[in-house]
Formats: sequence, C-alpha cells, structure tokens
Amino acid sequence: MIIRPISPVRWRNPIHVAISLMLVLVAVLLVAGCTSLFDQINQTNTTPSLQQFPASYKVTIAQPDGSSKSIKMDTDVYNIGEVVEFSVINEGAGTLKCLNNPPTFSVKFQTGSGKWATRMGTDETVETNKTYLEHGKSTQMYRFITTGWEPNRYRIVSDCGVYREILLRPSPTPVPTICPQQGDRSLWVRINPIDDQYAGKKFSINGTTNRAVGEELKYLVFSNGMLPKDLNQGGEKPLSTWASEGVCGENVWSVDVDLINPQGYYIMISAGSLNATAIRRFTVSEIPPP
Repeated sequence: MIIRPISPVRWRNPIHVAISLMLVLVAVLLVAGCTSLFDQINQTNTTPSLQQFPASYKVTIAQPDGSSKSIKMDTDVYNIGEVVEFSVINEGAGTLKCLNNPPTFSVKFQTGSGKWATRMGTDETVETNKTYLEHGKSTQMYRFITTGWEPNRYRIVSDCGVYREILLRPSPTPVPTICPQQGDRSLWVRINPIDDQYAGKKFSINGTTNRAVGEELKYLVFSNGMLPKDLNQGGEKPLSTWASEGVCGENVWSVDVDLINPQGYYIMISAGSLNATAIRRFTVSEIPPP
C-alpha cells in the first residue's frame, strides 16, 4: 500500500484533523499496552532471590547422585553464620568403607571455573586406620560453623565415599520494627491474666506499662476483702518493681509471689498516679494430693 502525504488543503478540513488525532491517540495506547505487557513478562520470569526463603525452613536441593542420601542433615540450605550438622549412615545392603578411624570429612566450594576447591578439612588418609559401617550403622554427628564464609554452593565430602551438596546464602536482613505513633502520653499500667495457682508454690505476675525503663512501680498483694482506693489504704507498705525494656515504648514488669494460704487474692499496681493503677483478682488453691 502506498502512503500519500495529506495535502495542506486537506489539513484545513476538520474531519481530516479529527481522524489524524484519533490515529495518534490509538498509536500511543498501543505503545503503552506493549510496554505494560513487556513489564509483566519480565516480572513473571524474574528468578526470586535466595533471601526470600523463610527464617524457619527445611529445604532440599538437587544432588549430583544417589550417594548423597547417606549423609543425613535437616536442610540443604543455610544462612551464613549458622551451624551445619550431619552424620553418615549406611542404608545400603553392603558395608561402607571409610578411610579413617574415626571417619573424617572435608568441605569444598565451587570456584568460578566450576572446579571444586577445599574450604576446610583435608583429603589425606591414613591407610592403616579404616572404619567399616555395616548396614544401619552411622558415624558420630559432625558440626561446623559457617561464620565468615561466602555465599556459594558447597560440597561435604566424607571419606566413606559419599558426598552431599549444600547451599550457603547471605543472612536475611532483619526487618525493622515500625512502631505506631504515640498518642496520649498519660501514664498507664496493665496486668496480664493470672492463672490459678497453688499455695506454697512461687509464681510470677507480670504486665506492661509505658513507664520508662528503670522507673519504679509500686504494688501490693492482699487477700479478699474491702478493696482499697489506692495503695496507701492497703494497710501494708507497698512493694517496688521496675520497668524493663519492651517494644515500641510498651515496657514490661514482673513480680514474684509466694503465698501459703489458699484463698482469693488481688494485686494492685500503680505507675505513679491514681489514674495509672491496675487491679486484678486471682485464686490460690490447695495443692492437690499426689
């Protein structure tokens, strides 16, 4: 098809101008659509980073051959700095011959050229000392720590003639805690729920407060009866505890209690004012017979 330019005379026609603008608009939309589709394809084919594995994991990777089944470990993927644990077990019908007594191992890493180089351990053997693993027998549990190692594919080589590959990845970056905005800064204190307890057995009562770390809180434990309005009306001298570090300004406190009389009790605690006082009831029962 031959495309002829529009003559200047035709440009003066409003119909021609409208058609031209519509063609330009369609071309722009087509380009945007192709770009969007290309972006979606790229996002779909992107290989996820190894750091996306969860912190609690049990991951296996493809092994070169079946001998890797003789090396038992919880996972094939580790973060740098973690401890690798494994043992060798003979699950075959024959005897597994190890070149040292006790059996030893080395760890190799894959270089840029694809060759395997030794990262730890040695391949030397003492021919006069051998270990023979019968069916179902295993070696001791071996451990090594990966602090200071590089992210790479490693190979655990046992002198029993078996090996297994593992993947070492960078430690995941901790996710910072995002604290909500603090509104009213009035003092407060709370008491966590208290389970039923037994007489003569020490237990802890704890809770939270917005008092600063190291600041004092006053409390009192008393039996059922007339509830005092504040700690000064309890008939006994209040005791002290101190706030410990919590999260996002919500600090924690804890007190140890040892009560010998089975009955109902209250604990009252104050963060420094009548409005910043909490009270909770709990029960102390007799120790059941054995």
